[in-house]
Amino acid sequence: MTHNNGDATDDAELVTDPVCGMLIDPATAATTREHDGTTFYFCSIACAKTFDAAPHRYGHPHP
Repeated sequence: MTHNNGDATDDAELVTDPVCGMLIDPATAATTREHDGTTFYFCSIACAKTFDAAPHRYGHPHP
């Protein structure tokens, strides 16, 4: 289990949920979606459902 203690090096392992902007660990993401060959990570099923309704609005994920 990984814990984020706020060190800058920890941030390199995080990705941004494209819907809400939350930084999340890809290993513990609630769910993922594949779109145009890119994997998107989500903090919750609700964010994934919002993405599913209009994936083109969210572009590419930002590390």
